[in-house]
Amino acid sequence: MKRIFAQNPLFQVLFFLIVSIVIGFGNNWLRDDSIPLLAEKLTIATTDDLLSDIAGESVLKAIDLEQARKFYFEDVVFVDARDLEYYEEGHIPGAWNSQDFMELSFRLDSHQGKDRSIVTYCDGDDCGSSEDLAYDLQGEGFMKIFVFVGGWSEWKEAGYFIE
Repeated sequence: MKRIFAQNPLFQVLFFLIVSIVIGFGNNWLRDDSIPLLAEKLTIATTDDLLSDIAGESVLKAIDLEQARKFYFEDVVFVDARDLEYYEEGHIPGAWNSQDFMELSFRLDSHQGKDRSIVTYCDGDDCGSSEDLAYDLQGEGFMKIFVFVGGWSEWKEAGYFIE
């Protein structure tokens, strides 16, 4: 066995690969702030989440069409996570585009600070860009982020205002 292992690079690669995976998973399992193996699905926001003004408490939740509409009429900033070409074809009125993340982050911070609500959306249930953008914004310190799961498709199909 020793001779086969020493002479066959495939066995060596496989051995080190397995050892690396075991060490990586073991380290992650032992950490207090471990990384989940599968992404957690966003929970739907409750009325308390929507009204929460608790400073220092981070909120990242999904919202439905009616909750999004409510936020829209409360002048909450909407951020379209779709590519610029789709944004230019049509978007929720007043929505900002997320093409340049650093510019968006700076603009949001200077416009309203990091404690006010933000709604991200993309093209619907199958589009993950709005959730990715929400996590990026959370990483920049924004505290109240809501992901409109139905996104542009649901907004448009409902017959709400479009730009």
